[in-house]
Amino acid sequence: MKIKWNVFILTLIILSFQAACEATESTTEVNIPRDPEQISGDITVWAWALEADFLESIVPQFQEKYPNVNVTINKQGPDQVYQRLITGLAANQGEQLPDLVQVEETQLLSYKENFPDRFTNLSELGYGKYEGQFAPAKEEAVKDENGDFLAMPRDLGPVGIFYRKDIFHQAGVEPASIETWEDYIDAGEVIQTKTGVNMLGLTLNETVPLYKYMLHQQGAFYFDSSGNIDVHSSESIRALETIQRMQDKKLITNVTNWDGRVSALKNGHVATLPGAIWWTGTMKDQMPELSGKWGAMPLPSFNEKQGQGANGGGSNLVIPKASTNKEAAYVFGEFATTEVNLLIGGLKNQGLFPSLLATYEEKEFQERQAYFDNEAVYNVFASIAKETPAVNYTSDYARANDIVNDEIVSMLLNGKPLDQVVGDIANTLGPSTGREVNKS
Repeated sequence: MKIKWNVFILTLIILSFQAACEATESTTEVNIPRDPEQISGDITVWAWALEADFLESIVPQFQEKYPNVNVTINKQGPDQVYQRLITGLAANQGEQLPDLVQVEETQLLSYKENFPDRFTNLSELGYGKYEGQFAPAKEEAVKDENGDFLAMPRDLGPVGIFYRKDIFHQAGVEPASIETWEDYIDAGEVIQTKTGVNMLGLTLNETVPLYKYMLHQQGAFYFDSSGNIDVHSSESIRALETIQRMQDKKLITNVTNWDGRVSALKNGHVATLPGAIWWTGTMKDQMPELSGKWGAMPLPSFNEKQGQGANGGGSNLVIPKASTNKEAAYVFGEFATTEVNLLIGGLKNQGLFPSLLATYEEKEFQERQAYFDNEAVYNVFASIAKETPAVNYTSDYARANDIVNDEIVSMLLNGKPLDQVVGDIANTLGPSTGREVNKS
């Protein structure tokens, strides 16, 4: 889900001013009763797409444990959820807000910084007992500066490489030989020479997340840990140079849009897909005839000192402070994020990859999947999730992501020099955010 940053930020600025004039949040101390039957009332949850479907599916089981709580899942589009959340947080009135709402970690800091003290401190309600039980990068992303939980971690999108085993075999390339991005490029040249198939497809008229993945696996990002713009870093230059080399060697094909990318995979026009785990659902649904022809592996590293873990998204649940039934909202959110059997159901039924580490020990993560040539593909991505480093998204992530994407597309389509790409990202992002720019 993507919201253009200029519209989003303008709305935040206007409504943050309004929020500064409001002071109506509830400050009543909340204590969660131990007896489920002592918790009662009606709660509303805002969510979208498969997350809304998952939450709806667990309501009957939740109400077996909490019979006096009524839950309404309000399924909307992501843009609608976020825009309504902005309006509601600005007004800070319970009737304009849900009791629980889905928020991606990439958006969380925007709300926190523009609407300070508008979300409930979940650690104070007892969620702190789950510290250390989630994928480390995920857990770090949902905590505040004091280490308290601001959101309850739900799903995440560990990133790896999906590859066509039949194409690799035809070219005589062993997947195990690809340990670094240099190996990946070398393999791409062999595959292209022997089969005529490009190594990967990028949607150059939409988003190009490959650079972001390459940064993330190196423990770097658009911003450093202090929030300074960090696109001049050695990790950033290394990632951009690698992508440029792929382009120079004609290993990249422009697949235009989502449908084009799916078509390229389905028709064997590209040999690999660097992507998040949720692609498995799309593959099984859109290209069932390719069962047994796909494999999966971690991202190649840059060198032996660089990791392989990156993340491609994920959601969390937050409780607005204006909610008048935080007890019921809390126990439903806790139920949705910590019950292993429910999370396994969400993985199997909605394709939502859980962030709770305990789920990775379940038999479903060891099961071999026929579609992926009997590989235990979930186990591959669980290992990736556990080693993915934490990064600082900041409140300017959406703005940075748009600017970075536009510049990378310009580099790949128009031949814009790499140093100019980096300079223009910094020169645009710095003044528009007021953040310092690291020079190297």
